[in-house]
Amino acid sequence: MREREFERLYLQSYGTVYGFVRARMASDADAEDVVSEAFIKAARSFASFNPSRAKFGTWVTAIAKNCMISHFRRDRPTTPIDEVSERAFAVSGGQEAVDNRELVKQLLACLDDNERMFVAMKYRDGMRNVDIAAELGMNPSTVATVLAGARTKMRAKLEGSR
Repeated sequence: MREREFERLYLQSYGTVYGFVRARMASDADAEDVVSEAFIKAARSFASFNPSRAKFGTWVTAIAKNCMISHFRRDRPTTPIDEVSERAFAVSGGQEAVDNRELVKQLLACLDDNERMFVAMKYRDGMRNVDIAAELGMNPSTVATVLAGARTKMRAKLEGSR
């Protein structure tokens, strides 16, 4: 009985969880690995899932978020810079766009993985704090606090580089 319930919930939430993960991963293959890992963990601990605390999709998304963080920690890029294709650096918008992208990379580098994820959801994905909180199953004030801390770190980094 629980297996059928899990299967039904899996089918309902897979697209949402995959979309959440894919928007934050470099490749389809990495996203599929993370989503698979998240659903395997969810299946193993499905007995502890409490629908009165969170929706299934929210619960699995939180698991997927933790799986992404683990993925980023263990799979840091290791390609030597001289092996990166020139095409990877080709961007529209001229030198100013390149400079802005480099500045954004430097500012994001001062954040931890969790803070980067919140900043991406807020500014790249255009999500409101309450939407981020709902997606991750947390309090909106926690989201606001994390984002404020991230902005403070980035501002300090920016002022230190001038």
